[in-house]
Amino acid sequence: MEEAKNPITGRYDGITRYAGVPTEQTTGRLHYNENLYGPSPKCLETLRQTTAEDLCLYESGSRDDLTDALSEKFGIPAENIFTGNGSAENLRSIMNIFTKAGDTVLLPDPGWSYYTGLADCRFLNVERFPIVETEDACVFDTDGILAQAERVGPAVLIIASPAMPTGNSISEQDLERLICGLPETLVVVDEAYHGFKKESFDVRRLIGTYDNVVFSRTFSKYYGLANLRIGYGFCSAALKKVLWLDLPLHRLPHIGKRMAVAALADDAYYTAVTEKLLASRERFREALNTLPDVYVYPSDANFVYIRLSGYDVMKIREEAEACGYLIRVFDGNAQKHLRITIGTEELMQALTETLLRIIPAARNQE
Repeated sequence: MEEAKNPITGRYDGITRYAGVPTEQTTGRLHYNENLYGPSPKCLETLRQTTAEDLCLYESGSRDDLTDALSEKFGIPAENIFTGNGSAENLRSIMNIFTKAGDTVLLPDPGWSYYTGLADCRFLNVERFPIVETEDACVFDTDGILAQAERVGPAVLIIASPAMPTGNSISEQDLERLICGLPETLVVVDEAYHGFKKESFDVRRLIGTYDNVVFSRTFSKYYGLANLRIGYGFCSAALKKVLWLDLPLHRLPHIGKRMAVAALADDAYYTAVTEKLLASRERFREALNTLPDVYVYPSDANFVYIRLSGYDVMKIREEAEACGYLIRVFDGNAQKHLRITIGTEELMQALTETLLRIIPAARNQE
């Protein structure tokens, strides 16, 4: 006889919580897409100025310093800006407010598995659209996404741009086609890797024109403040009014916000760091692309996606780990892939030498 389900918890049987892989290692971490250059020194200066009042008092003023700083930085009115505990919590709040059990969400494939975790615990139907992999690029098939969305009627469509793990971006023209073509679908643009690509969307125009698009960003990647858990985003005032129902009650921790404000003010530091990172990324691509049947796709993020044909990618990962480097394997498609974060110049030079040695040794024997 089948055991009766618990009336309170039974509906969650079989649903697991998304969690990253536990990692004790603090060096060679090329699997989390962290900014290994770290944050602006001005962030640490701000931290050293912390007072007892910063710890014991709620922030209760009528103004929010971080929202004001974001408004000034990006030219977006405060009424169109929201903040949350990292982009992950931005996405959770969006799902909590704008979906109900039985709704359909349309997610990228490959993509961040956290999206699926959110959908599962909300009892949503998951449909996936493929990020198309050509010989020399990964691309969004906008026509295909529109056609699929018209068939399945998603409450939410997530477009990650730059996409994870593939690193490609969607054009503003194609994004607007999706927004216009799916007026009953909330289009969520996950811009966690915003900043590593010079060109971006005209966010102010898009959120001023459409009520069915939300842009989600974070201080974790570009600004190197992953452990502070500070996310932010942009949407129409009407959407923000609804989304506000699930955002943090007491705003974000004041100390963290002050460091985020300091980061926003230090363009010189982040411009210099990003120039180094992008130069390392291109040198790394060029070096690995000299290997037979290995292709490192162009990327707009602080990581690269690598196609390998005829290699034992698990052996490559294991050998890299033995040398002190943690990297990710993606094997959802017919081909095997690696995703590797771009670290500091010194780290990438050493990693390149290591991979040029261990990848050829992992070639499958015919």
